[in-house]
Amino acid sequence: MTAPTDFEVMILVTALIVLTFGYTLVKFSWNQPLRNGSGFFWGIEVPEGFYAGPGRAWLRGYRTTLVVLHLVLVVVLASCFALRRWDLVPLWAGGFSLFYVPAIAAVSLWSRHKLGTKPPIRAVALSLESRRLGDYISWPIESLFAAIIATCWWIMLRHGPKFDWLSPLQMTWSAIVLPAKIALVRSGAPLPAERTEEHYRYQDAMRRNVIQVLNAMGWLMVVTLCGFPLRQVWPPMAFPSLVWIFLVVFTAVFAYLMIMIFRAQRLTTTMGRDLYPIGSFATPHRSAPWIGMSRFYLIWFAVWFGGILALALYSPFR
Repeated sequence: MTAPTDFEVMILVTALIVLTFGYTLVKFSWNQPLRNGSGFFWGIEVPEGFYAGPGRAWLRGYRTTLVVLHLVLVVVLASCFALRRWDLVPLWAGGFSLFYVPAIAAVSLWSRHKLGTKPPIRAVALSLESRRLGDYISWPIESLFAAIIATCWWIMLRHGPKFDWLSPLQMTWSAIVLPAKIALVRSGAPLPAERTEEHYRYQDAMRRNVIQVLNAMGWLMVVTLCGFPLRQVWPPMAFPSLVWIFLVVFTAVFAYLMIMIFRAQRLTTTMGRDLYPIGSFATPHRSAPWIGMSRFYLIWFAVWFGGILALALYSPFR
């Protein structure tokens, strides 16, 4: 058995990227603003007949943005292969996410700015149930994450004092998602007085599913990080079977991550379709939240995402 070449590995990575974004575009993203029914656009309550009038232009603008973003993805991937720069494929995969997420968030925020300036005020119910971190977060798994990351860095520092530290640092920084899980457990959106129990069950199901997504993403980053010390200690040409095992594990974890993300999308379109979307209304005492997240979560996300963006921008200019 021979180890796969860099070209073959990049073919696998590219196939995963194209299949994932293609399936997401067709199955979920294309009709994302309509996920709560014809009475809402991006979770913003709109008047009857909205989609027969100005809503058509709003929806067309959103879909045009989607098409342009995915065309950029395809063009850059094709350029990487045309220039034989296989090493740029994983970098662009992460780079596209850094490009895609702010673009879609900007569309959502602009829609809320223009359409949701005066959300309806609704009576809310108060949940007296406290949420414990241990009911949502597995501390043994978090300890295992930390132990694996520490071991990887110990091996790299011991066996390669002049190794390329940037990519391992990117994976390590991306795996720091525990603050997000804590913020998700502590965060909670207002519960409408109507169908309160259903709103509570939906929010809790989404909270648990997003934590599972973060767990899967953390595992993907940790598995990818493990590839760096493995490559140092056991060269691919000497242990080709180890490379294949690594690729199988990586693909399995990537598939699990996608399943969790798609499951969250299905929960939104099934459990939450007939409920008031988070941020679609204000309470008598507070304005409508954008995505129902606490200030702690938004601060963590800004720092975390900003760190990934800074490392990605630093890479080509160092």
